[in-house]
Amino acid sequence: MNFVHGFILAAFLVTSTQSTPFKTCSEGAAPSDVRVDGCTKNPCTLYRGTNATAEWDFIVNEDTKVLKPRVRATVMGATVNYPFPQKNACISLKNAKCPLDAGENVTYQLSMPVLKAYPKIPLTIEFAFLDDKDSVVVCFKLAARVADK
Repeated sequence: MNFVHGFILAAFLVTSTQSTPFKTCSEGAAPSDVRVDGCTKNPCTLYRGTNATAEWDFIVNEDTKVLKPRVRATVMGATVNYPFPQKNACISLKNAKCPLDAGENVTYQLSMPVLKAYPKIPLTIEFAFLDDKDSVVVCFKLAARVADK
């Protein structure tokens, strides 16, 4: 590998792993880091007809057998539940498997379709995982906007 190819690969790895700014929720712990592909400042642009990809790291507070995703979108002051297709977040953990133990450091990998039917608007997306007692394990909010490529 020559210097130019090595530099391009290193630049790609750095940009793909940079942190994305997020806000904390009123319930549950905040993640230790959030990385949305292509987003290092707010709002993150989500392109219609593509998949939004991201990862976030968090520490599990209590033992749990499951992680249930809860996704909400706030648009023009109204918050609605988003019908997230994945019902079991355990299947998308990068470095762990359920059941999870308290104190375990976990990384989740997200791939979420951004449908062409979505309106081109700014919104806030709240991602949360619930444990087997329906308590919030981790939660954060992300400023975003839907756009065409």
